[in-house]
Amino acid sequence: MRRGKSVFQGLMVLALAGLLVFTLTGMASTAKKFGLADIPEIKNRRPIRIATMGGLPVVEALIPKFVKKFEEHTGIKVTQEKMIMTSIYPKLNVELVAGTGAYDAIIVEASTINEWARFLWPLKELAAAYEPEGVKGVNRYLEGIDKAMLRTSSDRAGRLMGIPYWNYEQVHAYRKDVFDDPIERANFKKRYGCELAPPTNRQQLYNQGQFFTRKKGELLKGKPLKEDLYGLALMAGRYEINDEFSTMIWGAGGHWATLVRDEDGEPKEFVITKKDKAVLKEAIVWYKSLLKFASPGCLTGFWDFTTAQFADGKCIQIPFFYISLDTWAATVQEKVPGAKLALTVPIGGQGYIGNFCQAVAKASKNPEAAYWLQKYLGSYECQKEFIEGGLSGIRRDVLDDPKYQTEEWWNKVGRRAAANTKAWDSQLLYVDGYMHFNSSAMGKIYEQQIIVMHDAAIGKPTPDEAVKEMTKQIIKLQRKFGELSIREEK
Repeated sequence: MRRGKSVFQGLMVLALAGLLVFTLTGMASTAKKFGLADIPEIKNRRPIRIATMGGLPVVEALIPKFVKKFEEHTGIKVTQEKMIMTSIYPKLNVELVAGTGAYDAIIVEASTINEWARFLWPLKELAAAYEPEGVKGVNRYLEGIDKAMLRTSSDRAGRLMGIPYWNYEQVHAYRKDVFDDPIERANFKKRYGCELAPPTNRQQLYNQGQFFTRKKGELLKGKPLKEDLYGLALMAGRYEINDEFSTMIWGAGGHWATLVRDEDGEPKEFVITKKDKAVLKEAIVWYKSLLKFASPGCLTGFWDFTTAQFADGKCIQIPFFYISLDTWAATVQEKVPGAKLALTVPIGGQGYIGNFCQAVAKASKNPEAAYWLQKYLGSYECQKEFIEGGLSGIRRDVLDDPKYQTEEWWNKVGRRAAANTKAWDSQLLYVDGYMHFNSSAMGKIYEQQIIVMHDAAIGKPTPDEAVKEMTKQIIKLQRKFGELSIREEK
């Protein structure tokens, strides 16, 4: 009897616990999200000027709309200046260093967070000053943002310096219709002795690049090609080729420079290890071997060229594909009968990661208004519009919405959301150790990476010479502009 009663009580406890979990989960999913209506009266009435990202249709369409709503709700006048990628660093760096106060809130690319941290207000200091609930209020808001995205918007000490609102994680894009085609699958298996599937190692990608590179008149899916076809598209031009190399070296267990921590876990120094140099050399050799399966235009192109190649049906895969270009690449489904875009994590699982965030300048004359606008742009309601408009957002509480897995929403959001969250999960354990998010010299090192890696791709220096030059440049710039010491392991 006592045992029976105990079992019954146990079952009741489990049932009640399950009901509680269900109730709390339901409460969490329906919990009120911060929105425009939650911005309190702003005491500082000075107008503000903000610098935002330009060049993307969805951003250029929606940010002015959100700014107008903010102005109408708060009564604070906002002047917005749109900037393209190549002008953000040089223009804003001058204003920040000089302390002109020309901008109250600025757009910050993740790799420059540490360099600009001394000119920006840490988010939680602003929250302590302006939130009705202090830091507790902003912490609750931040729960919906991906943790890897928060880390890339933080400085080396872990202080969140801004609120991200779109990201450019690198994933692997490929033509699923071609990979699923029975003729292609049979021919691939006959030639290479294995099934045709998204590549998980370098040899597989090499084989697929070779297999799908075909001349006009040859067959694809049993039909003759009207023009040459390339197995891959690479952005080997002198623009952002270094992001492709970051994906390659991180995925192979290397770093541009390895971060060493002390016994307490605090960053101590950077070391360019023997392994780092070996991994970089291997990446250069492998990358150059892939170029013969890509259009010659790749040598001068960047993401605009690679995405256009894919969208026009001129290549089968982009192994280093920015997630933010999903909607453009997906136009292949309209241009090429039967085409279907698919996304997965890149080889090695550690695609280039980062974001653009909105941050408040210390020289601002109205950090209060700048804080609330910053928070509004990263809010659930703004992110939902951004994401459904085609932007690669940063809020998991939007991207994880089950409705995006439905047929109606898959092409619009679901494919991008699934690949993005999987890529973030893959990166979370590693992102804290990347030089990009720990060096205050990274903005300048980044520019040198572009030059050296492009030269290596087109064969100006040998792989050994390129590694030597890259090592030299990283050490020189880190010692001159960085805060942590750096050395080379001989």
